[in-house]
Amino acid sequence: MAKENQQAKQKDLQKKYIEYQVAEQQMKQVQQQLEKLEAQMIELSAVEQSIDDMSKTKPGEEVLVPVSGGVFFKATVKEANKFLVNVGSGVVVEKGADETRGLLHEQAKEMERFKDRLTEEMAKQLMQQQELEKELKSLIQE
Repeated sequence: MAKENQQAKQKDLQKKYIEYQVAEQQMKQVQQQLEKLEAQMIELSAVEQSIDDMSKTKPGEEVLVPVSGGVFFKATVKEANKFLVNVGSGVVVEKGADETRGLLHEQAKEMERFKDRLTEEMAKQLMQQQELEKELKSLIQE
Protein backbone atom coordinates (compact mmCIF):
# COMPACT_ATOMS: atom_id res chain seq x y z
CA MET A 1 0.00 0.00 0.00
CA ALA A 2 2.78 2.42 0.90
CA LYS A 3 4.57 1.56 -2.35
CA GLU A 4 1.43 2.39 -4.38
CA ASN A 5 1.09 5.66 -2.49
CA GLN A 6 4.73 6.49 -3.22
CA GLN A 7 4.25 5.72 -6.95
CA ALA A 8 1.11 7.88 -7.13
CA LYS A 9 2.97 10.72 -5.41
CA GLN A 10 5.87 10.31 -7.83
CA LYS A 11 3.50 10.47 -10.83
CA ASP A 12 1.82 13.60 -9.44
CA LEU A 13 5.22 15.17 -8.91
CA GLN A 14 6.32 14.36 -12.46
CA LYS A 15 3.07 15.70 -13.91
CA LYS A 16 3.32 18.96 -11.96
CA TYR A 17 6.98 19.35 -12.92
CA ILE A 18 6.14 18.96 -16.61
CA GLU A 19 3.31 21.49 -16.24
CA TYR A 20 5.76 23.86 -14.55
CA GLN A 21 8.30 23.46 -17.37
CA VAL A 22 5.61 24.12 -19.99
CA ALA A 23 4.46 27.23 -18.12
CA GLU A 24 8.05 28.43 -17.83
CA GLN A 25 8.60 27.93 -21.57
CA GLN A 26 5.40 29.82 -22.39
CA MET A 27 6.52 32.66 -20.13
CA LYS A 28 9.85 32.87 -21.96
CA GLN A 29 8.05 32.99 -25.31
CA VAL A 30 5.83 35.85 -24.17
CA GLN A 31 8.92 37.67 -22.84
CA GLN A 32 10.62 37.26 -26.22
CA GLN A 33 7.53 38.58 -27.99
CA LEU A 34 7.50 41.60 -25.68
CA GLU A 35 11.18 42.27 -26.37
CA LYS A 36 10.65 42.06 -30.13
CA LEU A 37 7.60 44.30 -29.89
CA GLU A 38 9.50 46.89 -27.88
CA ALA A 39 12.30 46.84 -30.48
CA GLN A 40 9.70 47.40 -33.22
CA MET A 41 8.20 50.27 -31.23
CA ILE A 42 11.62 51.90 -30.91
CA GLU A 43 12.18 51.45 -34.64
CA LEU A 44 8.77 52.96 -35.39
CA SER A 45 9.62 55.95 -33.22
CA ALA A 46 12.87 56.39 -35.16
CA VAL A 47 10.92 56.29 -38.44
CA GLU A 48 8.55 58.97 -37.14
CA GLN A 49 11.56 61.12 -36.21
CA SER A 50 13.05 60.58 -39.67
CA ILE A 51 9.81 61.70 -41.30
CA ASP A 52 9.79 64.82 -39.15
CA ASP A 53 13.41 65.52 -40.08
CA MET A 54 12.85 64.85 -43.78
CA SER A 55 9.74 67.03 -43.96
CA LYS A 56 11.91 69.96 -42.79
CA THR A 57 14.43 69.35 -45.56
CA LYS A 58 14.40 71.64 -48.58
CA PRO A 59 14.35 70.29 -52.15
CA GLY A 60 17.88 70.05 -53.54
CA GLU A 61 19.52 69.40 -50.16
CA GLU A 62 21.82 66.42 -49.85
CA VAL A 63 20.95 63.81 -47.20
CA LEU A 64 22.29 60.47 -46.00
CA VAL A 65 19.84 57.64 -46.54
CA PRO A 66 20.27 54.56 -44.34
CA VAL A 67 20.54 51.24 -46.15
CA SER A 68 21.14 48.97 -43.16
CA GLY A 69 23.22 48.70 -39.99
CA GLY A 70 25.34 51.83 -40.29
CA VAL A 71 25.48 51.83 -44.10
CA PHE A 72 24.27 54.98 -45.87
CA PHE A 73 24.25 56.55 -49.30
CA LYS A 74 24.04 60.17 -50.33
CA ALA A 75 20.90 61.41 -52.05
CA THR A 76 19.48 64.71 -53.13
CA VAL A 77 15.99 65.52 -51.91
CA LYS A 78 13.51 66.02 -54.72
CA GLU A 79 10.28 66.30 -52.68
CA ALA A 80 10.52 66.47 -48.89
CA ASN A 81 6.85 66.08 -48.04
CA LYS A 82 5.99 63.00 -50.07
CA PHE A 83 6.73 59.47 -48.93
CA LEU A 84 6.29 56.11 -50.58
CA VAL A 85 4.46 53.77 -48.21
CA ASN A 86 4.16 50.00 -48.61
CA VAL A 87 0.50 49.14 -48.01
CA GLY A 88 0.94 45.39 -48.45
CA SER A 89 1.23 42.82 -51.23
CA GLY A 90 4.07 44.79 -52.78
CA VAL A 91 1.82 47.81 -53.38
CA VAL A 92 3.44 51.19 -52.69
CA VAL A 93 1.46 54.43 -52.59
CA GLU A 94 2.51 58.04 -52.24
CA LYS A 95 1.47 59.76 -49.03
CA GLY A 96 2.08 63.20 -47.57
CA ALA A 97 4.09 63.66 -44.38
CA ASP A 98 1.01 64.19 -42.19
CA GLU A 99 -0.78 61.17 -43.65
CA THR A 100 2.33 59.04 -43.21
CA ARG A 101 2.69 60.21 -39.60
CA GLY A 102 -0.97 59.29 -39.07
CA LEU A 103 -0.37 55.76 -40.38
CA LEU A 104 2.64 55.38 -38.12
CA HIS A 105 0.68 56.73 -35.16
CA GLU A 106 -2.04 54.10 -35.77
CA GLN A 107 0.61 51.38 -35.96
CA ALA A 108 2.08 52.61 -32.68
CA LYS A 109 -1.34 52.52 -30.98
CA GLU A 110 -1.95 48.99 -32.26
CA MET A 111 1.48 47.91 -30.99
CA GLU A 112 0.70 49.46 -27.60
CA ARG A 113 -2.59 47.53 -27.41
CA PHE A 114 -0.77 44.31 -28.33
CA LYS A 115 1.88 45.05 -25.70
CA ASP A 116 -0.87 45.49 -23.09
CA ARG A 117 -2.39 42.11 -24.05
CA LEU A 118 1.02 40.43 -23.87
CA THR A 119 1.69 42.01 -20.48
CA GLU A 120 -1.66 40.72 -19.19
CA GLU A 121 -0.88 37.26 -20.58
CA MET A 122 2.51 37.32 -18.91
CA ALA A 123 0.94 38.26 -15.55
CA LYS A 124 -1.54 35.37 -15.85
CA GLN A 125 1.24 32.95 -16.72
CA LEU A 126 3.35 34.19 -13.83
CA MET A 127 0.48 33.54 -11.42
CA GLN A 128 -0.02 30.07 -12.91
CA GLN A 129 3.69 29.35 -12.63
CA GLN A 130 3.77 30.49 -8.99
CA GLU A 131 0.79 28.27 -8.19
CA LEU A 132 2.48 25.29 -9.84
CA GLU A 133 5.64 26.04 -7.90
CA LYS A 134 3.69 25.98 -4.61
CA GLU A 135 2.08 22.68 -5.59
CA LEU A 136 5.48 21.21 -6.47
CA LYS A 137 6.97 22.28 -3.13
CA SER A 138 3.98 20.82 -1.32
CA LEU A 139 4.35 17.48 -3.13
CA ILE A 140 8.09 17.39 -2.43
CA GLN A 141 7.60 18.07 1.30
CA GLU A 142 4.97 15.33 1.75
